[in-house]
Amino acid sequence: MEQQKLKRLTREDLQYIAGFIDGDGSIMAQLVRGDYKYGYTARVTVALYQKTKRHWFLKQMKAVLGGNLYKKTNGMSVLEITGYTPVKTLLLALHPFLRIKKPQARRVLKIIEAYKNRETEACFLKVCQQVDKVANLNDSKARKHTYASVARYLNCPVETERGGYLIYYTKSPFR
Repeated sequence: MEQQKLKRLTREDLQYIAGFIDGDGSIMAQLVRGDYKYGYTARVTVALYQKTKRHWFLKQMKAVLGGNLYKKTNGMSVLEITGYTPVKTLLLALHPFLRIKKPQARRVLKIIEAYKNRETEACFLKVCQQVDKVANLNDSKARKHTYASVARYLNCPVETERGGYLIYYTKSPFR
């Protein structure tokens, strides 16, 4: 999202967009597997959803917010704003007006700041823990990559609490 376009938005525009995201949007953080320094990266996204019959409306929103717009096969259209700079710019502008998704916005902004300082595996794993917290706020169901899976990949001890006991997992050297 271009800073210039954002500056042209009125307070009412920002309130409307925040309300739209609170109702028909999502503020997400995901762990993505790939050819990255630690085998994974953290992706941040703000998404707006509408039935495809109102695709035209998301097209107008795209002209203001940027991002990628596509039609899904289930009859929905999605506008996704992805990346640290565009998401940070958007969330900083909308944060005062968000109600339901304010905690997600706060955590995603923390992830963006923490991701700058991922010099060590331990620092990156802290980012992964924050990603898990955003997912929990969003009631994510089908997550493939979590803090625990990244820690196992890096062969680091993983702390989870189950029934009051701490269980440590490590990646098997035989896999």
